[in-house]
Formats: sequence, structure tokens, C-alpha cells
Amino acid sequence: MPVHNMVRHARTVLAAHGFELAEPHPLYLQDRKLNALWRQFLCWDATDNGLQAVRFALLLLHVYARLRPPRSTFHAIARPISYTLTHVLSQQRRIALGRSLLIASEGVANVRRLALLALWMLTCFKELSMRWRAANENHPVPHEPMPLEERAAIGGEIVAHLGESFDVAAFFTGSGLFWRAFGLPVTSELPPWLQRRRRGLERIGVFVSLAALALQQYALHLRRLSIRRQIHSSIHLMQQELLPMAGEALEEHKSRDEALERHRRVQEQYALLVAERRRMRWLNIERICLYSDTLFTTVEALAPDEDKEMLEAGTGLVAAVLRLLRLWNEVRFGSLDL
Repeated sequence: MPVHNMVRHARTVLAAHGFELAEPHPLYLQDRKLNALWRQFLCWDATDNGLQAVRFALLLLHVYARLRPPRSTFHAIARPISYTLTHVLSQQRRIALGRSLLIASEGVANVRRLALLALWMLTCFKELSMRWRAANENHPVPHEPMPLEERAAIGGEIVAHLGESFDVAAFFTGSGLFWRAFGLPVTSELPPWLQRRRRGLERIGVFVSLAALALQQYALHLRRLSIRRQIHSSIHLMQQELLPMAGEALEEHKSRDEALERHRRVQEQYALLVAERRRMRWLNIERICLYSDTLFTTVEALAPDEDKEMLEAGTGLVAAVLRLLRLWNEVRFGSLDL
């Protein structure tokens, strides 16, 4: 039986017994104020994706500022930003604006890189402090076996940070995109050989990031399989409880306590079912984000000399906005544990 039919059947049977199958209470129904929600939202993941969204939005505006003026009504409708800039600014000012937007985009990216460096230092300090404290107190650090999906997710995260470290190193060595764009005259158009070309350390980081995305895709696949098994298990347990309750509707001599206990167990399984279905929905959205990241990174790895500013800005902005929406959903309705 499909999940939505199973839920409808559960409601019908329980209503016949005078019970109601209540939805799990989300966190936002509790006594919490909006500022408390914002305090929870201001975590590293939100900061990271917020900076990414600003960065790619600026890069997208830079792309529109560099596009040729629309030559037909169709092009004007398809590219309203370019049409507006053409009629508001002269060509020289559009070039200056495009360059400023590019530098601003790379500036936001560098702020994110500095924040990443601070995060790595803080994480290392906390880990060393925990191990030092455990060693002084003669308490060994527990090493519990982890399931395959957890190992794949952690491995993907470690490799992703390794890929980011090459970008951070490129920034500090002065070989990143930011420094190359910053050295151009204000009114000069960006030459083709300088448009978002990643070389040296940044080029290595592209391939490392591609490996990280492959691991993350694999971990997401394993999580989806695990959630599917949990959903089917919850449906099976609910069926086992609901079938006897349907028969009890004709047998009034059954005890009320037994019916209440069955109702409690069905309610628990229903709450678990709703939570797992919510996780599955957001895992599907996270898969879209990973596809977006993988699309650009793959093209960047295979065609390093092609102009991909629109693809980079579009895929990056979509992924960052969707992840911000997921984080806000977690703040309001509870952690998804993705």
C-alpha cells in the first residue's frame, strides 16, 4: 500500500475508535521567539551558504554587465538586466561596473576562505583540547564503529575541505582569481585568457573537489536507501497494529487499555514515518544541489579554457539558496540529520 494511502487508512481506523492521529508537533509551535530562531540559524553552514549566495549573485550580475546589448525584443525580454544596464550606463561604465562586480564577487569568496581557515583552526584546537583532557583524565576517546553511510559522508566532507584548502593556499600565494582580476585597469575589458581561468593550486583543487562530490553523492545514495528501509518498516509496523484494531471495531469486549496502547504505538510509528518522509524530501533537494555543483566542477575540469561564468554563477546560486532554505527549515521544524 502506498504511504499516503496507509496514512489515510490509519486515520480512518483510529477515528472509528475515537482516537485522533495527530501530526508531530514542530518546534515552531513551542514557545520560541523569532530572534531565538535567528540565533540558531546563524551557524557556520548558514554563513557559508549565505556568502556563497552573495558571491554567485554578484558574479551573475557581472556576467549580465559584460553581455552585449540586446539586439531584439526577444533578447531584451530574455535579458532584462542587460537591457536596463545598456540604457542606463555607457559602455565604459558598464565595463567598469562588470569589473567591480567581479572583484566584489572574488572579495566575498576570499572572506569565505578566511572564515574557513578560522573554522579549521578552531576545529583543530577543540579536537586537540578534547584529546588532551581525555589523556589527563585517563579517559580514552571512544571509537565506535560507524555505518558505511556515515563514513562516506565524513570522507566526502574531509575531501571537500581538502579541495577548499587549495583555493585558500592560492589566495595567500597571490595566484588566485582575485589577484589577477584586481590588477587590471578600471576601464579595460577582461581579456579571454583571464576570465575565470583556474591554474596551479586552484586547478588541483577542482579535481579534489570533484572527488569530494563523488563521495557525497555516494553518501546521499546510501542515506536514501536507509530512509526507504525505515519508511517501509514503519508502514509494516503500522499495518500490524491497525489490522487488529479494525477487527476490534466489531468486538466491544476488547479492553480499552489495549486499544490505547495500540494507539500509542501507531502514533509513534506515524511520527517516525512523517519525519523520515521529510528527510527524504530534503535529501532530494540536496541531490539537486550536488548535481548543480557536480555539473560545473565537471565542466571546469574537462574544459578549463572555456568561458563558464554563467554556468558557475547559475549552479552555485541555485545550490546556495536551496541549502539556505533547508537550514531555515531545520531551525523551524528540527534537525534533518542529512
